[in-house]
Amino acid sequence: MVEFLNKDAAYSEIVKIVIQADSMLVLISPYIKLPADFLERLKHRDKQRLQTVIVCREKDLKPDERDALRQLKHLDLRFDDDLHAKCFHNEKSMVITSLNLHQHSQQNNREMGILLRATSEDLSVFNEALMEADFIVSRAKKDSLMKGLVNKIVKEAKAIIDTPPAKEPRKTRTPSRAKPTGYCIRCGKNIAYDLKAPYCPDCYSVWAKYKDPDYEEKFCHMCGTSNKSAAMNKPLCISCFRKSKR
Repeated sequence: MVEFLNKDAAYSEIVKIVIQADSMLVLISPYIKLPADFLERLKHRDKQRLQTVIVCREKDLKPDERDALRQLKHLDLRFDDDLHAKCFHNEKSMVITSLNLHQHSQQNNREMGILLRATSEDLSVFNEALMEADFIVSRAKKDSLMKGLVNKIVKEAKAIIDTPPAKEPRKTRTPSRAKPTGYCIRCGKNIAYDLKAPYCPDCYSVWAKYKDPDYEEKFCHMCGTSNKSAAMNKPLCISCFRKSKR
């Protein structure tokens, strides 16, 4: 059943959405200034290699707040300067509210909202709201500064990746009938080597929500080493890519 929320209840439910999120966490708020404890909860989630999507207004995001968000390695930060909606959801529940994810709104403004749950009673309304939230995320542009920072790190890392080790261990040839082992490009788990499927099932379910073939991941699909330029459309590091062409 849909629940009415006053300001304090709305913020409390948003925190619960962060805590209880499994693979999906989407925070849509025009203005953002995260309370310290809220940022710590996002950092805790980030350490578990779980992705968080945030959509806000770029022109109203202060430099110090942007720097704080850059600490989240698994953050998908997006911008829409026409954004006015405030919506926060995971797989199971959603808060639609007048409350921005901003300390001033939390401490000073008069706010209200509603809570939807993905239960049989609210499911149709929850799904309609989810579709609109997905549309807002898909139309928002990615953070260019964040991407530039990642590209700089990738460029520096490539020099290290391309440097051959002093002595390479002799590799055993895989029998033709044996299935070669690969690595999930997001979490690094052992999976079957398949350039068309470089994710483990759990990570694929998260990636498949937006299906961005250029979204930058963490590991080379062939050797499992750190590769921050890995993506669905280029899952191998440069060294492994060259080896695969021989």
